[in-house]
Amino acid sequence: NLMDLNMKHSLHLIILILLILSQTACKTINISESHFIKPNKNITLSTLSAINNSVQITPIEISAHDGNTLRGTYLSIANPKATVVYFGGNEFTIQRNSAGPATILIEQQVNILMLDYRGYGQSSGIPNIKNMKQDALDIYDFAKQQSNIPIVLHGHSLGSMIAGYIATQRPVDGLVLEGSITNVKQMTSARIPWYAKPFININFSKQLTTINNLKMVQDYKSPLLIMTGENDMQTPISLAKELYKEAISSQKQLYIAKGMHHGNALKGAELKSKYAVLLSQITKNNVPQ
Repeated sequence: NLMDLNMKHSLHLIILILLILSQTACKTINISESHFIKPNKNITLSTLSAINNSVQITPIEISAHDGNTLRGTYLSIANPKATVVYFGGNEFTIQRNSAGPATILIEQQVNILMLDYRGYGQSSGIPNIKNMKQDALDIYDFAKQQSNIPIVLHGHSLGSMIAGYIATQRPVDGLVLEGSITNVKQMTSARIPWYAKPFININFSKQLTTINNLKMVQDYKSPLLIMTGENDMQTPISLAKELYKEAISSQKQLYIAKGMHHGNALKGAELKSKYAVLLSQITKNNVPQ
């Protein structure tokens, strides 16, 4: 299962194993989707009404392509500048994690759509990359049907890879990659010490290699905000810089939040100004010529 990069557990363990093996002989390590997707079935959906009394909160259900149900919350406000479709990191659920990003993003004068990934929280099904990619497209299409205002995809960690995938399949108005990686191979390489690399061969599952934000930004032309925490130890700053360097968008920003880590870059002091630029770029792009 892809990607995030709740690597505090998964990749730290992988790297420890790699280092131990490097002391003996050349080894081949298989990295599969299950190292990256870890659903938490103990979380239940709860209301977000305590976030802001002026926000209208609507429970959402979307029927997935295979009959499973994706559940989440739609927060709407008066006169929104855009709708932000937020994809959280690994183990993100509405009940446990939504209040933080929702509170911050509402301040940007946007609607917010959040759903539990399949197999997480209140959403049914078994998560794997293939299903999550199709779910992501269904979620985007649902958001597009709600109104004719611009759509911003905001993905954190695991979610950044999902948001990036949608940007290869749909005409996205704006994209925010928070704590993102370039691709799984580069991310893994960046986290393995140089002295261990000669001793290790790594096999990645085929599905893991189908998601590649580095390739995506080389084609994506709309407004783009790449952000990461200055002290992010899970997705190194070098990956964000590589994404920014390779991005062809003429409306791109790189925001390294001072003093922040992998999970709290949204709390950076310059977030509001960076988001304002993104939204102004989107507004300008959507003005009839």
